[in-house]
Amino acid sequence: MKKAKSKLKPFLRLYAIFLSLGLFSLLFYQKGQFELWVNSFHHPFFDLFFKSITPLGDGVIVILPLLILALFRYSHALSLLWASLIHLLLVNLGKQVLFKGFPRPAEYLKDIDFYQVPGVELHHWNSFPSGHTTTIFMLCAVLALVLPKRLRLQPTLFLLAFLVGFSRIYLMQHFWVDVLAGSALGVSSALLGHRLTLAFFSKKK
Repeated sequence: MKKAKSKLKPFLRLYAIFLSLGLFSLLFYQKGQFELWVNSFHHPFFDLFFKSITPLGDGVIVILPLLILALFRYSHALSLLWASLIHLLLVNLGKQVLFKGFPRPAEYLKDIDFYQVPGVELHHWNSFPSGHTTTIFMLCAVLALVLPKRLRLQPTLFLLAFLVGFSRIYLMQHFWVDVLAGSALGVSSALLGHRLTLAFFSKKK
């Protein structure tokens, strides 16, 4: 398995810009205000779109691409497997140990009358980090890593990850800071998982 110095370059460039702007925005961020502002732009089309796309962040979504990658190249599947295990550990550590009980928008803003997307059950606790965002950024980052020659695909992967992450805010399931942290954990998991795979195959030589 050969190393490629710029495998994730297009995806990482976009993510670096996103993360930089996101971290800068935290200087002016007031918890709940941004989420209410996004909530004020609700529309039936956006309701349907974000309600339909948010399941792509479910953990079980990883199973299908894992099986497909395993059919074509074992090393690619191993990268995704490592990344999945790492992201699962990090998300559960955050939600169930370090930040257990952190209120979600529905609880934090319970005294404010905000719009609720029809058909969406709002959760109230264990807000940080966003698990859906972590999963989709991990998956898209791994795919960008193992498919380095698909340069046109990488911006699409980033856009997909961003939209799924944003859906968590639109649906009032998470705060902006939850999504930003989730994206960082997801990309970090992908990079670490891929590095572990490279180390594994280099030892076999």
